[in-house]
This record gives sequence, C-alpha cells and structure tokens, in this order.
Amino acid sequence: MSGHLVQISLPEDLAAEVSAAVERGEYASETDALLGAVEEWRAQRQVDAIGVEELRRLVREGIESGPGLFESFEDIRAEARRRFQGR
Repeated sequence: MSGHLVQISLPEDLAAEVSAAVERGEYASETDALLGAVEEWRAQRQVDAIGVEELRRLVREGIESGPGLFESFEDIRAEARRRFQGR
C-alpha cells in the first residue's frame, strides 16, 4: 500500500488494545487496526456532517424504494458473514 507516512505515539493502554486486537486475529497488523480506526472516524464525521434532515430524506427515500433484499436482520447478518468469509 502506498500513501503518506504518519508516525504516531499511542498511550500504553491504547497500544496494548491495538496489539491485543491483532493477536486475536481481528486485524492482520497494527497498521490495519489503525487504518480501520481512522476509516471509522472518517465515516462518523461524514454521518455527523449530513445532518438530521438529510438523514430523514435518505430514510424516506429508502422506504419509498420498496422492499429490501432481506426479510430480517438475521438474513442481513448471514449475508455479511458469507461475504466476510469470502475475503
């Protein structure tokens, strides 16, 4: 992966959590774990920037588009598991 190199220093407790997540197999490396955290931060900032009215419009648009592909939340979870295993 190419990109801009940024070096950071984490407090001991955060560094330990990142290392533990890698050891549990949640991430392939500490870099992947930190990239995941930054991506979540960016996504949250985007959601925060949308605003309540835009979210309401998007929900309304989704409802008006008709039924979804899945009948239940469990069906969605099963599909997510299937896709994750295919990685």
